[in-house]
Amino acid sequence: MYRIVGQQIVNGKKFGGVIMEGERLDNTFDLSIFEVNGHREVSARSAITWTAVCDYEDRHRLPCFDIEVPPTPEEVEEKRLRSLKKAGQRAQTKCRRLIKASDFREMLTGTYRENQTDEALFKDHLAKFIKAIQYVLPKFQYCVSFEKQERGAYHFHMATNKLPRFVRYKGEKIEGWLLPTMIWRGIVGQDNGLVFVGGKPRWGSSRRRTQSIAKIASYVSKYIMKDYDKAPMGSKRYWSSRTVDMPKPIRMRFDGCSIDELVRVAFEVPPGHVIVSHRIGRWNDSYWLCTEPGPDSPR
Repeated sequence: MYRIVGQQIVNGKKFGGVIMEGERLDNTFDLSIFEVNGHREVSARSAITWTAVCDYEDRHRLPCFDIEVPPTPEEVEEKRLRSLKKAGQRAQTKCRRLIKASDFREMLTGTYRENQTDEALFKDHLAKFIKAIQYVLPKFQYCVSFEKQERGAYHFHMATNKLPRFVRYKGEKIEGWLLPTMIWRGIVGQDNGLVFVGGKPRWGSSRRRTQSIAKIASYVSKYIMKDYDKAPMGSKRYWSSRTVDMPKPIRMRFDGCSIDELVRVAFEVPPGHVIVSHRIGRWNDSYWLCTEPGPDSPR
């Protein structure tokens, strides 16, 4: 595998840069540990070492950089999809970590009754919904992603700070969980939509489950990667009311160890915490562990 570093593009022309060749190392893993607000994410993957091969101007020395053969449309499309996927994965990670750092404990899911497939109209409705709910609740903060249902209609998933138990709306005192639906219907039309508060209802109950912050973060952020290949390059994959200075992950490399040995070293669940997700990659070349404070652990 190859990549180019230090290259500049001026008026569509490429200048400078060094071609690097990558080699995957056997029994060597790069480990990353990210922690915020008691939440912990441990990820590892097979390490790759990069070596400078030649300057970009001398790329004709490499068969894969034949300057006489322009890329085919299939190669151009493959490169575009790779770029979109990487951009989506970066946005997904930022969204998930932002929710954990912001301590968002509530999830809203907004839907339409009609089959509303106009993306511009949907985003206009969503922007008006956010503005209206912040007018009633000035401290309301959020991180929201959006997706298309199988029928084609848009809907959103939003992580927020906890809604108050009661709130005054249009001169009346109402329960807080009713406010999002009342505001949403005021924008999209009466009986044309709902905003669910919380997770899926318990079996045989109309009351919705309370979800952990890590599960809310995972649920909201996962939809960023859905239809990532259809998102224009540079478009926003999620909206947020705030930015947070994130702590930098701790990174380290383990040489000469198997995936089993890596797991023994990296697996850690602090007292009072619970495992949210724990898995080894299909080809034994990656590892993922996600933990968060349990209900009885100190804040």
